Amino acid sequence: MSAFIVMLLCCDCLAGEEESVRWRALTEEHARDSFENLLFSVCRFRELTGSYPHNITVVSYDFKEERFAHLHRSAISFPESRFFYIGTPASPMSREAASKGEALVRAQFQEDPYGCISSLKGKKLGRDPFHRTIPYPEGCPEIKGLFRHCGTAPYQGSLPWAQ
Repeated sequence: MSAFIVMLLCCDCLAGEEESVRWRALTEEHARDSFENLLFSVCRFRELTGSYPHNITVVSYDFKEERFAHLHRSAISFPESRFFYIGTPASPMSREAASKGEALVRAQFQEDPYGCISSLKGKKLGRDPFHRTIPYPEGCPEIKGLFRHCGTAPYQGSLPWAQ
């Protein structure tokens, strides 16, 4: 499993402000693929704050924008107007190979939006060799159905952010 951390600090932060950010910067450590990065982070936010996010901002490589901003966002039915993507450039040496790999992964998620029926499922299971228990969706009962949803059709249940 991978741990993803995004922490924004201003260069001239005062010590007290930096400490405040440290206590508010939290991780989600159970995601095994990019779809789970998004879904599990939404649930982790809910567990820690008591509410679901109004806006979502994803920071990742620029070549992954289509996958996150369109495929994964659509799979969880999050409103496009409240979803933001900040892309960072990949190094020129790795960009071509990364873009080819991204095209393959994007095509797989187009066919299998929830990563549960295709080779994406096997890839995901391979990233958890110890079969750790994923604590979700226990802390997010309102979206339990989304966690259990599998297939190519969009999830039709009620979601807190779609109301």
